[in-house]
Amino acid sequence: MRRGLRTWRFIALLIGAAWLAGCATPLRLEHEVRSQAAWNGGVRPAAGDRYVFERLPSQRSGDAAREQEAIEALAAAELARLGLQRAETASGGATSAVPWGVQIVARSVKYPYAPWDAPEPRPGWAPYGQVMVGRGVVSSIGLHWTLRPPYYVRELTLTLRDRRSGDVVYETQAVQDGPWSDTPTLWRALLQAALDGFPDPPSSPRRVVVESPRP
Repeated sequence: MRRGLRTWRFIALLIGAAWLAGCATPLRLEHEVRSQAAWNGGVRPAAGDRYVFERLPSQRSGDAAREQEAIEALAAAELARLGLQRAETASGGATSAVPWGVQIVARSVKYPYAPWDAPEPRPGWAPYGQVMVGRGVVSSIGLHWTLRPPYYVRELTLTLRDRRSGDVVYETQAVQDGPWSDTPTLWRALLQAALDGFPDPPSSPRRVVVESPRP
């Protein structure tokens, strides 16, 4: 009896160690990325250049504004890695001399299951198995319920506008999908993938892998 308990404890320890190792392993997030640069006369952002975030009317109030503030905070950190500095807002200082404008459009869609899964049947009572009653056969009734994790598709588009000419001179889009719900970690990975190769990205679509801590 004691030997059996020791065996089960050892198995439990192995399972726990494997689970912890899985949690410690970073996620390899794959992104489909498309980028296009059209610099005016070769003029492009230099280290130390300032920018302001520009918003669509639908991003300026309510929950949309709060969500936009969160994604812009993540983007500011990633742009700082590239040497670009966020300018003060209009209330804190003039922005008329800021050369660049950055606009971000982020979208997340939740699906009930992954695209390669078959449609999930509705839960309910359904006959399964058979029970012999005398000489007859009676179908037994049971409840079948199949649970599948939801699936998420996130898409982020970032554009850079030359405020001196009014032209959009850089556009990049990254798409990420998987069973993980929205977290700052996943949006940060999307931004890193979208800015891959800046300011001279490959002209063809590409796959960018970003390793991130597990959400």
